[in-house]
Amino acid sequence: MPYLVIEHLEEISDWLWLEYRHASEWWKERLIFTNVRPDEREKLAKLGSVIGESVTKFPFDRSKIIVLDLQAEEELKPEDIEEDTIIVVGGILGDAVPRGRTKEFITSKMEGVKVRHIGKPQFSIDGASIVARLIADGKRLEEVEYEENPTIKLDEFSEITLHYAVPKLDGKLLLTPGLIELQKRELGYTDDEETSDEELIEFFEGKREL
Repeated sequence: MPYLVIEHLEEISDWLWLEYRHASEWWKERLIFTNVRPDEREKLAKLGSVIGESVTKFPFDRSKIIVLDLQAEEELKPEDIEEDTIIVVGGILGDAVPRGRTKEFITSKMEGVKVRHIGKPQFSIDGASIVARLIADGKRLEEVEYEENPTIKLDEFSEITLHYAVPKLDGKLLLTPGLIELQKRELGYTDDEETSDEELIEFFEGKREL
């Protein structure tokens, strides 16, 4: 199984932590965080291995590295990936309109690496990590299900739209665990009863326009 490197480029917000934690659930001991400040090491070490230096400077064998970049010309294929391949994902919370920050902060600084995309849509950090894992496990990109800009209902009257693509497996959204509850807290919702993300997704899944 290959390694997944997340080049850490943001402050650790609640949202970012949820995405990192979800990526860790998929990659487990094969997950490595790079570009990590000393004061963040202990927290991120709960999810994976931690390296202080940027992946752009670390002396990995660059012939073994694949950077996932939305602007890449070639798509990621299973045959690109070997046991010792290192797949790099930018730890960037994306904008509604992508600004090419992966190319700016990573790709442009790593001559000699392979650069691949995982489709036209922008994925979240954990979404890109999941797609990479599915392809590493043998799926081809056209076989990977996803929903672009899904709308998630918070209650009978309110909903949020996620401005990125979310991968699906067997028809079910692989939404970041805890994200719905985080959004409800940030929007000032209070519930008499706690409802899990999975229960909300299952209840409302048939009520979204796909």
